[in-house]
Amino acid sequence: MSKKSPSAPCVLVTGVGGRSVGCQILHALLLLDGKFRVVVTDADPFSFGLYQVDNRYVVPHANSSDYIPAILEIVKAEKIVAIFPGTEPEGYVLSSQEHLFGSKGCAVIANPSEVVDLCSDKWKLYCWLEANGFDTPKTKRSDDWRKLVSDAGFPIVGKPTIDGGGSRNVALLKNEEEVARYLDEVPKPEQIIFQEYLTAADNEYTVGVLISKKGEMIDSIVIHRKLIGLSLGSRRIINNRDYVLSTGYSQGFIVKHPAIQDYCEKLALKLGSRGPLNIQGRFVSGGFKVFEVHPRFSGTTSIRADAGFNEPDVLFRNYLLNETFGRLDYRTNVAAMRAFQNILVPIPDLLNIKKI
Repeated sequence: MSKKSPSAPCVLVTGVGGRSVGCQILHALLLLDGKFRVVVTDADPFSFGLYQVDNRYVVPHANSSDYIPAILEIVKAEKIVAIFPGTEPEGYVLSSQEHLFGSKGCAVIANPSEVVDLCSDKWKLYCWLEANGFDTPKTKRSDDWRKLVSDAGFPIVGKPTIDGGGSRNVALLKNEEEVARYLDEVPKPEQIIFQEYLTAADNEYTVGVLISKKGEMIDSIVIHRKLIGLSLGSRRIINNRDYVLSTGYSQGFIVKHPAIQDYCEKLALKLGSRGPLNIQGRFVSGGFKVFEVHPRFSGTTSIRADAGFNEPDVLFRNYLLNETFGRLDYRTNVAAMRAFQNILVPIPDLLNIKKI
């Protein structure tokens, strides 16, 4: 457990399962040993991050009507001044209630609800990107996939427009039979989009952009992804060519890439982002093509913090202490490699965790 001052501000991190964004945020905050008193929550007592700090709660799922009352109860009991949402569903609900929490003296460190709404639907996001001049893969809705194939050829990538976190139900499809089977098997085929497969898998990047609460650029950070191990999703040989999809678990090289940074910073500002934003894409034929925009902290938040780009700390200081920032001083030209961690928890601690 980290040391902490009795006067340290108390912050809440939600959704702290082992590979969650919440666990990455927690890692970043615990690097600042003693600066914060951290409280954590999750819907499942079998969650890694719950046992990293002393103050932990099991709460209802974000889609439950009891979720917000439970978080409000914890905010009051623990005197929490800031909440860092650690899952997309919680980010969606908490951002929509930021004024309620603000009236209790607690800031929700998240994007405005309208930004979250837009980015939470990949089809709406694609249409917005195209309308605003940002390059994307060719994209069609599920009932128009044949048009995509006629334009871009196979293979194509199928993905849910909603609730596709962690690359869930994302598939690389090589022919009509596979597309038909995929649409038969996914839970909501009407919520599927199809995209052209972007070549240059060796040129995939994840980019974090930090915007102040007033809409001013703070900085951005680029990770050139290495699709290996935990980062490697689907890999298929089709017609003697190698095709690769990534997972939501990034690793690779922290680099300076002015062209990509400038592009993603312009996108974040145009979107009206506030706080954290994460953009994924591939650099193809001299240009960056965006295929994901997440209006939240990233699964690489812990890696970035290790390199000195500590997003939770910077945004806390901006949102609550009104600090302003120029470009941040962080390490580049380093490789970031990931592995699983283990923790042993006494069964009584697991069984006796506080539930709200």
